[in-house]
Amino acid sequence: MGVLTTNDTKHAMSTILSTMLRERRVHIGKNVVSREPKACLVRLRDQMEIYSYQFKQAANTFGKDQIALSGKIGGMKDDVCICLQLGVYFTSVEIAKVSQMV
Repeated sequence: MGVLTTNDTKHAMSTILSTMLRERRVHIGKNVVSREPKACLVRLRDQMEIYSYQFKQAANTFGKDQIALSGKIGGMKDDVCICLQLGVYFTSVEIAKVSQMV
């Protein structure tokens, strides 16, 4: 059981989160529930700063150049950033479903 985070899904999640951040529709609550709340917020900020499009040139002329969204650079992880994006993405998917029913 899980969620496939394909390039298409990551692009959609990233686009929705970016839009919501620009519109100031995403906020972090004052009471973060974690063993280390401050460290968790620092981790989220660090991961969001690094998370970006990564370009990888093909190894030879027969290969394809690759473009992927990732925060896994220099040993960094992107799991907290992905979790935030998943929450935003699936909330917007559910809102779209409800809107279509009306």
